[in-house]
Amino acid sequence: MNATIKEKILVTGGAGFIGSHVVRKLLEAKDNVHIVILDNFSVGKADRFIPVSTDAKKLDVVNGDVRDEKILDEVLSGITTVYHLAAVVGVDRVMSMPKETWDVEVNGTKMLIEKCMQHKVKRFFLASSSECYGKYSSRDLPMKESDSIMPNTNYGMAKYECEKMCEQYDGEGRISCVAARYFNVYGKSQSFNGYVIPNMVVQALSNEPIKIYGPGDQLRDFMYIDDTVDATIKLTESELRGVYNIGSGKCTSIKNIAETIIKLSGSDSVIMHVPIRRPTDIESKLSDNAKIRKLTDWEPRYNINTGLLETINSYRRNLNECNCNMRASR
Repeated sequence: MNATIKEKILVTGGAGFIGSHVVRKLLEAKDNVHIVILDNFSVGKADRFIPVSTDAKKLDVVNGDVRDEKILDEVLSGITTVYHLAAVVGVDRVMSMPKETWDVEVNGTKMLIEKCMQHKVKRFFLASSSECYGKYSSRDLPMKESDSIMPNTNYGMAKYECEKMCEQYDGEGRISCVAARYFNVYGKSQSFNGYVIPNMVVQALSNEPIKIYGPGDQLRDFMYIDDTVDATIKLTESELRGVYNIGSGKCTSIKNIAETIIKLSGSDSVIMHVPIRRPTDIESKLSDNAKIRKLTDWEPRYNINTGLLETINSYRRNLNECNCNMRASR
């Protein structure tokens, strides 16, 4: 007899970096679950998926956009929980696509959440960003959810609009919403769309100069992917509402990250300072994660060294596989 599906979950952006890890974790941790991935594959990759063949654990993949009303009606049928992770991601893409970024984030989220209410979805998770906080001086850190919000980037403003939208609908009692402000997430299988750590790791493994934008003394709160996913799922499966920081609560300089990657990888790379891409490249960030730690049983498990070592080993394996495939095809 086939097991009965007890829970049906939609993950938008489920082929992306964070989304694919959320899908994997949900499939590993849950019985009798059916997960639907909605992704337009602008960045996400199909080879990140786990083949699922059992009746108790099913996975459907839909190629589509969160702004497509017809597709939303199809994928939301029977859904109980939505993890909304679809976005225009990466500094380079966001800077070159300001109108698209706003449209996907604000208009796409509005259409999705309104369709969720029509389909009686019980729980809605919004992936937001530390970009909502805007510019902070180092003396004002860490960033707290109760702080004044003054985003100074198009991406940050768009994410903050989405947060306010969720707050409104939740406050009206129309759907249960919770949002997470992600800080600098990194880890295995991350793409290179302007992200600091994957680019540094590959440069180090190739013994190439490691590029740092600006002086390198700017601080960042780097959060390993496994810790990020655990916090995301705990938050979504709780009854909490509002906005929560998902960060490590610790910071390190960009220069120290580069030096640590060189050391852990055994690289001969040297550090090269290059001009900043945008003013926010030299700003510092640090999360106050006390709120989520107090209200859930979540605690980060990876420090920066263990997270970087996992990441380096992952990229090293991938580079070795690529080199083997290239030699075999000759």
